[in-house]
Amino acid sequence: MSAFWSSWVIILTLIFLAFMIAVVVVYWKKNHSANANRTVESFDGIDENDAAVPSLLLLSYLAAFIIAAVFLVLYPGMGNWQGLMKWQSTSEAESTAPTSLQAQIAQLGKDNLSYEDLSQSPEIVNAGLALFQTHCAACHLNQAQGQLHFPNLSDTVWLYGGSDEAIHHSIVHGRNGVMAGWKDILTEEEIEHVSSYVASLEKNRIIAEPAINLELGKTVFDANCTACHGSDAKGNQALGAPNLTDNIWLHDGSIEGINATVTYGLNNVMPAFENQLTDDEIQALGAYIRHQGNEQQNKLAELDQDMVSKGQYLAYAGDCIACHTGEGGEPFGGGLGFLTPFGTLYSTNISAHPTYGIGDYTYEEFYDALHKGKGKHGYLYPAMPYSSYQYVTDEDTQALWAYMQSLNFVNTRNQENKMMFPSNIRLGLLGWNIAFLNTAPLEYPDDMTEQWKRGKYLTMGLGHCSECHTPRNVAQALIEKELFQGNLIDGWKAPDITATELYQDRWDVKTLTDFLKTGHSDKGTAFGGMAEVVQNSTRFLTEQDVAAIAEYLITGDKYNELDSSVPQLNPPGFGDLVPADVDIQTVELKPLSSNDPENEAKLYGVYVQTCGACHGKDGKGRKDIAPTLLNNGIIMHSDPYDTIAVTIRGLLPNFMEQDSNYMPMSSFNSVISDANLAKLISFVRAKLGDRTVPVTPQEVSDVRKALVEGGYAGNIHSMTPPEANKPNSLTE
Repeated sequence: MSAFWSSWVIILTLIFLAFMIAVVVVYWKKNHSANANRTVESFDGIDENDAAVPSLLLLSYLAAFIIAAVFLVLYPGMGNWQGLMKWQSTSEAESTAPTSLQAQIAQLGKDNLSYEDLSQSPEIVNAGLALFQTHCAACHLNQAQGQLHFPNLSDTVWLYGGSDEAIHHSIVHGRNGVMAGWKDILTEEEIEHVSSYVASLEKNRIIAEPAINLELGKTVFDANCTACHGSDAKGNQALGAPNLTDNIWLHDGSIEGINATVTYGLNNVMPAFENQLTDDEIQALGAYIRHQGNEQQNKLAELDQDMVSKGQYLAYAGDCIACHTGEGGEPFGGGLGFLTPFGTLYSTNISAHPTYGIGDYTYEEFYDALHKGKGKHGYLYPAMPYSSYQYVTDEDTQALWAYMQSLNFVNTRNQENKMMFPSNIRLGLLGWNIAFLNTAPLEYPDDMTEQWKRGKYLTMGLGHCSECHTPRNVAQALIEKELFQGNLIDGWKAPDITATELYQDRWDVKTLTDFLKTGHSDKGTAFGGMAEVVQNSTRFLTEQDVAAIAEYLITGDKYNELDSSVPQLNPPGFGDLVPADVDIQTVELKPLSSNDPENEAKLYGVYVQTCGACHGKDGKGRKDIAPTLLNNGIIMHSDPYDTIAVTIRGLLPNFMEQDSNYMPMSSFNSVISDANLAKLISFVRAKLGDRTVPVTPQEVSDVRKALVEGGYAGNIHSMTPPEANKPNSLTE
């Protein structure tokens, strides 16, 4: 700045400051002569009085001007004056540019550096990060973790190969992955079969399909898919055809998603960046991608593998996968709906995905969710059994955390809950916790065996058996004093499993251990929700742990005391009964209590025609066809609900072990009237279960009505919509 303009700026600045200080001084003096009671002017009846200017205002102005004057003395602001501090500023345009990418790469002192070499430079990685956020994060997300249809770039699974050359090719030239749709070539049934088969290729994934359907799916796959995915289904990186045998799903690994992919095909395009990025920028991107991969692999390598293995076992004990996997969905991806009186809840993605799962949780946040029902983004609904998980020890929680961190990323987005007001306000759940969450620790009496104590820990903690088998109050809190006394869930009655009920029905530790370990026992076979518990949880536990659970339940506990004075049941069987030749649609039956031999023969005739073909004329079951009904735990149970429900809704096999599955059980929803069904069930329960209290037509009618309204009745599966049901008359 010239001397003239410098002087001009200084003079004007000083004049302005002097003028403003003078103004303050003048008004300060006027305050001494001001009179608030003297009227200076009047306008429209409003008087303007001669009040003093507030002293605080004048002092504030004066302080501001003094500070400004001090600043101008210390720092530049008046022409060419540099200030006593000699501080200098340089404009962005005049500043020296940071070292260029080319120079940063050159500083490493080597030619043809690999992305691994470049990833060791924090400056180059940061440059790559900035480029990634600008050009790649919209698809691959901000940590390169990927999302549906856009691969995770931080793992070791590469669609087109993970070498530097393959990554460079993808960035420079782009990729165009195409899969043809098969809807005009394959039938819907063939697409369903091949979709189930592809899903079954994932290790340890349970697919609810009979072996014949999976074989048919394999036939379709071998004929149409091996050219791209290979005969072993492990994919082809040259074509970008993914490996279908691992648990990494790029394009929705749910059976529904696989079906859509097969039906309509896919056309995924990654744009080429050869005209948008320089060679140095492409190298920086490659370095960042390699850095992210190293970070993720180092994180996994730091996990204690013994803790991970222990955590996996505990996750089986906690049956985490059952609730956090949607119908036919990817394991741990969430999306399973829970119908409640207050609306529908959906389980969340608990994979290690940092955006959609819990990969960005800290251990403390995980602990709070598991033990306190306090999630990272708000309080959890008690459908998450934290009221039971609170009993998990710190050591076991740490092992669970190690396992959860080791899981692969699942790209499933969480579904929004559909809860009515005010239950949709998460903060209200804090009040629920205060009112209903019993945080007292579990009690382990000294006179109980170590196995019983282990059984209690597993049953009341990770196993969370009480969450299904204990009644709930109107606020959906467990009724503590009615422990294990049964509860309706998903159209079934999670039965009363109190020690007294189990004793009366002649369960013992061995039969209950067999039942929980294999799903089969002398007391029958697991079905419904319990079959899923065996499939996903108890069959993976050691024999000792399962026996411990059995001992705990058989022995009893507080609020579940065993009453051994109750007489044990002793089913008589059918004896020498000869079935009458009857028409099940028109036969007239009398109540079983009539003690009429002719009526018993008719009832037995109805049994033989409806049940005997599968369960045997003697009710002892038939190998690989149907389980025993004689001494069956559900037939002998004091509550006939599940016996009624299974006749109305039917059953599918559990498909836990293909070589030990039973045949599907057809529904009798529209075959027998409620009155005759009540008499038939009463007859079966009396002869094969020693339960002599008759089932009434009204009980059958009530169960049928509940099942129809819930969409469970009328077929061999549980998903028939209510409007598709055409039940027989509810009257005799």
